[in-house]
Amino acid sequence: MRSVALCPVLLGTDLGIYAMARSFHEAYGVRSVVISEQARGPINDSAILANVFTGANSSDTDTLAALDAVAAEHAEQVRLLVVNSDHQLAFVMRHRARLEEQFVVPYAAAAVVDRLADKRAMNSVLVDLGIPAPRTVEVTALPRDEQAWRAAAAALTFPLVMKPFAGAEFEELTFAGRRKVYRLADAGELVVELDRIAHAGYGGTMLLQELIPGDDTANRVVNCYRDARGELTMAASGQVLLAMHQPTFIGNSAVIMVDYDPALIEAVRRVLERVDYRGFASVDFKVDPRDGVARLLDINSRPGRSHYYANVGGASAARSVVADFVLGEALAVQEAREAGIYAYIPTFVLRRYIRDPELYRRVRAVLRRRKAVHPLDYAADRSLRRWWYRILAQVNQLRALRTFYPRPTDSGF
Repeated sequence: MRSVALCPVLLGTDLGIYAMARSFHEAYGVRSVVISEQARGPINDSAILANVFTGANSSDTDTLAALDAVAAEHAEQVRLLVVNSDHQLAFVMRHRARLEEQFVVPYAAAAVVDRLADKRAMNSVLVDLGIPAPRTVEVTALPRDEQAWRAAAAALTFPLVMKPFAGAEFEELTFAGRRKVYRLADAGELVVELDRIAHAGYGGTMLLQELIPGDDTANRVVNCYRDARGELTMAASGQVLLAMHQPTFIGNSAVIMVDYDPALIEAVRRVLERVDYRGFASVDFKVDPRDGVARLLDINSRPGRSHYYANVGGASAARSVVADFVLGEALAVQEAREAGIYAYIPTFVLRRYIRDPELYRRVRAVLRRRKAVHPLDYAADRSLRRWWYRILAQVNQLRALRTFYPRPTDSGF
């Protein structure tokens, strides 16, 4: 692979953004530029990135001005723009024409991104391909129509899961009781939550899905990269051992064991091929204990907050995107097959949360061979302040578990 003067430019502040900067540094030895509103723990005091802050509650105009300044400062480098949230991806899609004048924008065309985000369209694709998924119906919070809500839910069997159709719009809302994903025991709870959402002014679509039973260990994650040739150049999958359970973080994985599953990866490849998608994809499955079938829950056109588990398994998102969009090279598929565990929360808690003795023995065997990898614990980026932040963050996660998920449940909620 030929060398290139590369400047990754990342939008955001979360764990996934830092992990992407780490991936670029590991692969190419380059520092990333991270643009965000204000300082936040994962990106603070880092030697592998430079922070550019736009100020609290900054606008698109402020972010575009910051990007212009970064482009001017790094004029001699190839500037690769990467985001890792629905909100930031929507920003890129809104301003793509302008951004592409100064940055390499490694995302599919807006129509393809929109189709992948369109749960209704994707459900049709899954049916056509014979890929199992939970039964799903749609409701809208506005205008308020309790009768219509109850009628829609009657087509399914409680308990249900409810989540927003448009994640980018919903994640910008702030209101009491807001969750990333809702668990609804009955129609009464559905009405209460939709009333709250309506009161917050969200007029978009909410999706109701039948809840697949099983604790966190029933969840599987798949991360892929599909290049311009239509080939996967990165393929990873893992078994979730423990998820985060704070209301606004439900669905994010905290501990993942690398577990390369060709069948799940092939299912994702077929979906991406059907919609002719190019770029990063992160996909959630859940194995139904009633029949052993893995059902596809969600698919996203971004790396995902916990994507670094793929690096633990020996793959690199950074190498795939640079080969495709910067170097224009055909990269052989990177299969994440190395045994390992990605852990944002200390692994000693797994004794409490893994109820399957055989799975727990497998996990212990992996940990004996190789200690868990914390995405913020990077040998090239160590300092007392970063160490202290990581310790405090782990303590906070342990407290959150005690508050929101003190023991494993049969539903994962």
